[in-house]
Amino acid sequence: MPGADIATQLARHNLRVEVITSLGSDRGAGEALLGAVAESGADMLVMGAYGHNRLREFVFGGAIRHMLRHMRVPTLMSH
Repeated sequence: MPGADIATQLARHNLRVEVITSLGSDRGAGEALLGAVAESGADMLVMGAYGHNRLREFVFGGAIRHMLRHMRVPTLMSH
């Protein structure tokens, strides 16, 4: 399961961790992430961050850009 390794590592430091996997949404990825954060009542979001080529980002937008503009909780991003 994606995220299981980091969840195990964080749990060793007495942090309560919940890994959530989404199978898709009719909303954009950024909106789906924000919705999951709100529904779960999370205090922090840890997520991967990578980009696509500039044309694809311009045409389709990007989850990372959306999160940077609209994040509601502290967010740790890693490439």
